[in-house]
Amino acid sequence: MESRYKTLLTIYNVTKEDPQPETYKCRPREIILRQYQDWSVIQQHLTLLAEEGLVTTSQEDTLVIWITKAGIEAIKNMKKVNQND
Repeated sequence: MESRYKTLLTIYNVTKEDPQPETYKCRPREIILRQYQDWSVIQQHLTLLAEEGLVTTSQEDTLVIWITKAGIEAIKNMKKVNQND
């Protein structure tokens, strides 16, 4: 799995228990605590994921990240492919 998709998986894992995961406001610290990567690397991943339409971001008091429905589907599809390998 490409590293940016590991970031997407991290966001998915943070949001998946929410009744509407695409509305959950994921904060940078939630990703940093789970990924052990430099913030600059995570920012690059977020930029690439946003370009693909898998996440959206907004600057509020801190950066806020939302996983999109397309992002949720991408993770579910990746999990299916990995199970079939």
